[in-house]
Amino acid sequence: MLSITEAFASDLLSREIERAVASAQRAAAAKVADDAVIRGTSTWQEQKRSYKEWLGVEEDWKAVERLAEARNAVAHGLGKLTKRQLRNVQSVKSKLAAAGIAVEGTTIVLSDASLAAATSACRDFIERLDLAVQATD
Repeated sequence: MLSITEAFASDLLSREIERAVASAQRAAAAKVADDAVIRGTSTWQEQKRSYKEWLGVEEDWKAVERLAEARNAVAHGLGKLTKRQLRNVQSVKSKLAAAGIAVEGTTIVLSDASLAAATSACRDFIERLDLAVQATD
């Protein structure tokens, strides 16, 4: 679900930046837009910054930032905290706990309840972000 949320947020940002510079229709403007999209979608923090700077949209990204820790452990650590996460293990565990995800040793434990909560958090974030962008039109 978080990967879908990330893809949605990246695509929405990309479309809106391209729309913002479309009226210029110059090669330089297209280059600026392309660079902004690439840079603006590279990390969650860059997306958050780009939404604010390019679109004037400020949303609460805490839920997806917390879930990103679980996603990274699953995608990059096969369910265990990665070496990068272990550098700040208390912070990572705190974020996971705030998302309702347990950690046993260095292994994350996904329950039906935590997956349902993650699904709801992602859905709610997508809806809020989409509505916030629509409100800027």
